This record gives sequence, C-alpha cells and structure tokens, in this order.
Amino acid sequence: MDSNHPDSMPAGEAPSSDMRRELIIEELRRQDEVTVTGLSERLGVSDVTIRKDLQQLEDQGYLTRVRGGAVFSGRGQLELRFAARQQLGLEEKRRLAAHAAKFVRPGATIFLDGSTTVFQMTRLLRHIQGLTVITNGLYAALELSFAPEITTIVVGGILRKQSSSLVDLLTPELLRRLHVDVAFLSCRGFTLEHGLMESDLREAQLKRAMAQAAQQIVALVDHSKIGNVYIASSMLPEELDTLLVDSNLSAEQRAALEQANLPLEIV
Repeated sequence: MDSNHPDSMPAGEAPSSDMRRELIIEELRRQDEVTVTGLSERLGVSDVTIRKDLQQLEDQGYLTRVRGGAVFSGRGQLELRFAARQQLGLEEKRRLAAHAAKFVRPGATIFLDGSTTVFQMTRLLRHIQGLTVITNGLYAALELSFAPEITTIVVGGILRKQSSSLVDLLTPELLRRLHVDVAFLSCRGFTLEHGLMESDLREAQLKRAMAQAAQQIVALVDHSKIGNVYIASSMLPEELDTLLVDSNLSAEQRAALEQANLPLEIV
C-alpha cells in the first residue's frame, strides 16, 4: 500500500465499513474503475471484505461490478456530478435559499427548478403545512419525498443528465391548468440584457413556461453567474418580480445592478 497516498490508512488501523465504502467511491471518482486486489491492498482488508463492500454499493446503485472489480454506474456518475456542482459557492447558495424560503406560505403552490441553488431551499420547506411543490429537479423531488406534509409534482419527461433535471414534456394545455403562486428560478448565467440564461434551450423553455404560470417570479443568482452568457434566456430582467443576489458582488456588479432599477435584494 502506498503510504504517500492521501487516503492511505495508517499501519494496523483497519477502516470501518462506512469509511471503506466512502474511500471506494472516492477512488472511483479519481479513475472510473477499481479492482478488488488494488482496494484490498490499499485498505488493508481481505478480498472477501472488498467484494462485500462492492456488492452493497452496487445494491445502492453507485457502481456496477465487473470481473475483478467495479466501475461507476450511471446513477453514481449522476450523483457525483450534482454533488460537485452543489459544492460550488455553497455558502452563497444557502444564503439565497434561506432568503427565498421567506416567500413561501403554508398552503401555497410553488415551482422549484432543477438548479443546485434552488435545491438548497428544499430542506427549509419540509415543515411548511399544505405545500404543493412542482419541480423538474430530480433531487428536489427526492428530498421532498420525505416530507409528509408536502405534495410533490414532477414535470418533464426527458432526463437532462448535465443538470439532473427533466425537460420537454410540458404541453400548453397542461400549463393552462396549473396555478402557481411563486416560481423560484436560478440560471447558468445572468446579464442585464438577457436576464436568466441556460446552456440548454429546452431547460430555458421549461423554466419560462413554469414561470409564466406563476403569480410571482423569484430569481436566485449568485455573483459568479453575473456576466456569463449562454445560448437561451428563460426570463428577461424586467420579467422578474424579485432578483436575489448574494453580497459577494464586486463593486462593479453591485453598481450595475443598482443602476438598472431592478427589484433587487442583496443577501
């Protein structure tokens, strides 16, 4: 076992089963494939133990066992991609989400998009009585499935792997029957000219469709998105009822937003 490896275990100290499985996932993240022999040597346990760990991780959907080892499953790759995006600017996302959650009232119907920023709201909503949540975000839907007081409606039909969201299957007939009190949207990029922008046209169209069914539109934009331009706009700046931006803005960004006379709240 390589003693210089950052995750190598100290001599004589066997890792717990939970720690072993975390290390196996970390190793898969680095190289996409692992072997039973390599893991056994690195973690200081028997091949039998490693095979049991791999079996459990396969049962949980993280990996697929192959001869002599394992590779990431599609679900494992999807969850890691979402987790990696979620860690970017996490503090700012949580601040924006906490402020946005103040717009939600008991008994309301809201739309949550599939962004990692809006996902941070889900854990703040689980106690709200009589809430109906419409979302195209897979992880938002899963998180809210554990909230007994919340009705969750998942919209969309085609899985867009890059954002872990569903797109394409909203019809005008369905949208006309939906009443949404507040739509919460984030974006890949934001400019004063183009508003909220996405790298995928279908994603932008779905967000726009849901926002148009809402009485109020709240945008959550962390400072790193400002100035980034992508292919399609979901909402123009003048269409937003509230624009929430974190306080880590540069002086130039703050001045431009304030001079634009937008419904801006800096949190």
